[in-house]
Amino acid sequence: MFKKLPIVLTSEQLLDRAFKKTKKIQIIDRNALYRKKKTIIAKTESFSNFVVTTLENYVKFFPSIDNLPMFYQDIIEIKINKDKLKKSLGAVDWAKKTSQMIYTKQSKMLRKTQKIDILKQKQKEIYGRITSVVKQIKKELDVLADAQNIMRDLPVLYDIPTIVIAGYPNVGKSSLMRCLSKAKPKIAQYPFTTKEIHVGHIDIKEKHLTKRFQIVDTPGLLDRPFSKRNEIELQAIAALKNLADVIVFILDPSETCGYTLSDQNNLCFQLKKMFNKSNFIIVENKTDINYVESKNLKISCETKKGIKELTDQIFSFLK
Repeated sequence: MFKKLPIVLTSEQLLDRAFKKTKKIQIIDRNALYRKKKTIIAKTESFSNFVVTTLENYVKFFPSIDNLPMFYQDIIEIKINKDKLKKSLGAVDWAKKTSQMIYTKQSKMLRKTQKIDILKQKQKEIYGRITSVVKQIKKELDVLADAQNIMRDLPVLYDIPTIVIAGYPNVGKSSLMRCLSKAKPKIAQYPFTTKEIHVGHIDIKEKHLTKRFQIVDTPGLLDRPFSKRNEIELQAIAALKNLADVIVFILDPSETCGYTLSDQNNLCFQLKKMFNKSNFIIVENKTDINYVESKNLKISCETKKGIKELTDQIFSFLK
């Protein structure tokens, strides 16, 4: 969705490229006066057009934030701040229109005069005024550059039945995703290994049809108030809130994740209250390490025990 976003230049880079383009322009004409005049006009037009077109493309190719699916809106709010991005796009649009107006007004004088010194003076004025406008949006271009880098890396999500995996850090969410789908998220033995949303797919064949389901691995959550959650945790909340048809909540009764089972159960209770419209499946992972008596489904991502039963339970909800 965001792969077509243009690479946003800094104000210095934008002006530098605009001036470099003008250096290559040289109009051929037998008449020395006309040659100089046409070259000055062509250079000025090239400079102005490059600035205007570049700024126009920034505004044109950034999507309308308010028309994006709510998951993307939430992620942009978490990572960038929607109002800040909107204001930056508005400032860039103003700079584009102002630069265009400066050239349009002055270009008539360029074409009328026959005096080279006046031509050069007008050219200098246009360069100076447009340069000043571009420098005024230095911070806004930096915001767009940051937004472009973040948005280009956002996962592609489809409007299909979606399973979201949640739980404390290091309980085996990424391992479960590898068991259920073709996705290969990073796995390591330390908290918050998963710092972004990862997306995989499961294809199920039924007779002559293949049904595709989406599975989302989320960053780890801690049992604490919403206001104290960090940016990594808020991404998980955004996925649970906007994407989940089925939530698979993983518990680690072995507590090798570094968190007590009591804290994990508290988090599960809180999420069930928050997202009571989603189907919940509570599973206990790492049963190859520690097994406790409970009504929860028992699995081991290491031995693959219970994965088939979990898959069947997921699809019983999605059907």
